[in-house]
Amino acid sequence: MILDKDIIKNINALLLDLDGTLINSEKAFFNSFKNILKNNYDIDITKEDYKKYELEQNAMLLKTIREKNLSIKNISDKEIMKLIYNDYEKEFKKIILEKETIDNFNMLKELKKLKVTLGLVTTCRKYYLNILIERLKLKDLFDIIIAREDVNNLKPAPDAYITAIETLKIDKNTCLAIEDSKRGIDAAIASGLKTIQVSSFTLAKKMDERAVCVESANIILKEILKVKRNESVNKIV
Repeated sequence: MILDKDIIKNINALLLDLDGTLINSEKAFFNSFKNILKNNYDIDITKEDYKKYELEQNAMLLKTIREKNLSIKNISDKEIMKLIYNDYEKEFKKIILEKETIDNFNMLKELKKLKVTLGLVTTCRKYYLNILIERLKLKDLFDIIIAREDVNNLKPAPDAYITAIETLKIDKNTCLAIEDSKRGIDAAIASGLKTIQVSSFTLAKKMDERAVCVESANIILKEILKVKRNESVNKIV
C-alpha cells in the first residue's frame, strides 16, 4: 500500500528512524549480540529471544538472560555491551556503504533541496551516527537529529518525536514519520504523526494496522520524491 499522492503533496517534513528503516543494521547487531554471548559466556540466544526482549521491550534481553544464567550473574551490562558494540562497529561501517543505504540518503539529499524538512529520530548512539555522517557526508542533511542520549525516555515513549516536532515547529498535518518497529510506531503515533511502517530491513516483521505499511523506506522515498519533483517542475512552468 502506498500513500495517496494527494496526501504526499501536503507533506513538508519527514521524521525518520535509522536502524531497520534507512539502514540494514538489525541483523548485524543481532549477530554481534549472539556471537559475543556464545563465544564469551557460552549462552545461546535465538532471533525470537532477541525480537521479544531486545526489539519489542527495549533492551531487556540481558536482564532476562541474567535471571536464568549464572555465568553472567556478576558481569555488568556495560561490560557485555562494550564487547557487543566493538564487534558491531566493524559491520556497521560496511552496512552504511551498501547500495540501498546510499540510495536512501541520496534521495533524502534531493528532498532536502526540494525544501522538505528532515529529522532523524533514532535510538542509535551518537558514536555510530558520527561515523555515518562522516562516511556519507551527511553533515547538513538533517534539520535535527535526536539520538539515544538526547532523551530521558526512549521509544515507545514519544519524547524523541515530540522534541523534534517542537524544535522544528512542525505542523503535524504536513509531516510523516517512517519507522520499522512497534516501539517506533507507538512513539510516532503517540506524538500525533501519520506513520509509515517499513519491513524489509527489520527482524520483527509484524505489520501494524495503525500505520501505512510499505516494504521499504526506499520505495516510499521514491514515491515522495517523484511527487515533489513534479511539484517543483510545475512551479517553474
